[in-house]
Amino acid sequence: MKELIRKILHEALVVTDDTPDWVVKFHNLPTEGRIEFIKEYKSHIESIMPRIVDYFESKYGELLVKIEIKEKPSHYGNENFSIQKPNLKFYFDFNNMENDRNWAAVTKREIFKDLKSFFNIDVTYYGTPLDVDVYSLNWTKV
Repeated sequence: MKELIRKILHEALVVTDDTPDWVVKFHNLPTEGRIEFIKEYKSHIESIMPRIVDYFESKYGELLVKIEIKEKPSHYGNENFSIQKPNLKFYFDFNNMENDRNWAAVTKREIFKDLKSFFNIDVTYYGTPLDVDVYSLNWTKV
């Protein structure tokens, strides 16, 4: 049964023109190979993390209050493997903007797009050891 489910999930993988090359290679690796890939990809992401932070700080300027880098536990079920992966937390102050909820959603999409375009990190694919959280600060009068 387990092999049947794995076969169905593998067949469900749709490869398009914008699918990164590593995704197909990753899904064709044995379990041990996928675990090693995740570990290597995590170390690569951690090595370029200062450049990622510098880029977003310069891009968003005063709108970006701070960026936190935390470790977040993650479990990859297909490999039965757990790891602490980096979690980028962006804190924005959209109070001067109209309709701040819309700005937060647009900004999150832009962050994902920039990670993919400039750093070749697509967080939407399984096996990417990086999470991104975006917070909008809400100032209320007491």
